Amino acid sequence: MEAKFKYTPFYCEENIWHLARNKRFQEFDTRVVLITGPGRHRELWYQRCSEHVTLPVSWDYHVVLLAWNENWQVWDFDTTLELPVKASTYFHKTFRGPDNNFDNTNVLFRSIDAEEYIANFCSDRSHMRLPSGDWAAPPPSWPPIVASRLSNLLDWLNIESDGPGELLTLNQLIAFCSSTPESS
Repeated sequence: MEAKFKYTPFYCEENIWHLARNKRFQEFDTRVVLITGPGRHRELWYQRCSEHVTLPVSWDYHVVLLAWNENWQVWDFDTTLELPVKASTYFHKTFRGPDNNFDNTNVLFRSIDAEEYIANFCSDRSHMRLPSGDWAAPPPSWPPIVASRLSNLLDWLNIESDGPGELLTLNQLIAFCSSTPESS
């Protein structure tokens, strides 16, 4: 990963907020994708924190950046796949596993225009506090991304909420990534 990108493990929503603001993406059509769904966890393969390369990680949520540069590419600092990786490769491998036939039915994707995400995302990091008050993972060195609004990450992850963007199934997102920005 390029050293100029801000990154802290387990703070994907903030990593992607900073990445989406990077000037290299100003010329591209970009979308932030919140990986969520019903239930507590989703299985993602090819993630750095996996106990073994053949095992998935169970994330409660994850956030990645989609950028159009001749094709849709995914930027996920936590993947063991390339950075960036072609979207069709990323979504097939990450959510269908090494044998490409896992039925990941508890995953939904909230696709948000990156400019909207940058302008409206707020997190006070309270979701990363344990009942004891300790951090579940050490926080980033940069200040929390907050404004006068309340933290909204958990609302956006809630599939029952009227959060920004649109909710898509895995197949709908793969179909979206097969199109060009003008046709999507």
